[in-house]
This record gives sequence, C-alpha cells and structure tokens, in this order.
Amino acid sequence: MRRTPMHMTDWIKKLDAFLSINERDILTHAGKISHKMVKELAEAEYDKFNQKLIREKDSLKSDFDKTVKRLTGSKRGARK
Repeated sequence: MRRTPMHMTDWIKKLDAFLSINERDILTHAGKISHKMVKELAEAEYDKFNQKLIREKDSLKSDFDKTVKRLTGSKRGARK
C-alpha cells in the first residue's frame, strides 16, 4: 500500500471538487447569520411546533376518557 501525503490545501481542493459535483455554489465566506440568530430562530420554531403538538394532544380524548364514556354508556343502556 502506497501512502501519499496530503496537506490541508489538498483536502480543501478535494472537498470543493466534491461539493461542486451537484453544480451548486460553494460558500467562500463565513455567511451573514450569526450562531446566536440561528439558535434563536430554531428555538422559536421549536416553540411553535411544541405548542401545536400540545394543542393536538389536548384535543384528543385519552384512553381513560374513552373507557369512562364506554362504561357509563353501557350502564345507561342496561338500565333501560
């Protein structure tokens, strides 16, 4: 097995070549959005998702509620 030394510049070239296969632009700068901004955005989106999930769970009847309704409904039918 022959080993060829690779330096960081070689890896950068290889990675850029790999990323350019899909014909998309490669980011050459740090970007415009800070970590803090992205974190705040992600937390806000999660809060919206979590509130929606809570509302959906609250609107569903629990197994306990279904069983109580079934049991009380069958007793009423038996009395008639």
